Amino acid sequence: MSSLRDYFSTNWAAMTHADWSGLIIVLVLTALMIGLYVWVFNPKNREKFEQHRDFVNEHEHDEDTSREVEHGQEK
Repeated sequence: MSSLRDYFSTNWAAMTHADWSGLIIVLVLTALMIGLYVWVFNPKNREKFEQHRDFVNEHEHDEDTSREVEHGQEK
């Protein structure tokens, strides 16, 4: 068990500026992702996202009806 503890130990004094900045960036991005998941999967926000559920399909449908059909193409 001590070998596993030695493997995962960290020498905080030996960390460089690049190590610290990388650690801070990872922690900030992790916190932002957790916040985003909480916001998206919160039941209170369901109506906001349900309104945009078919956004891609509606957009494709508008383009198909507005384009012109040229020789040899099907609509």
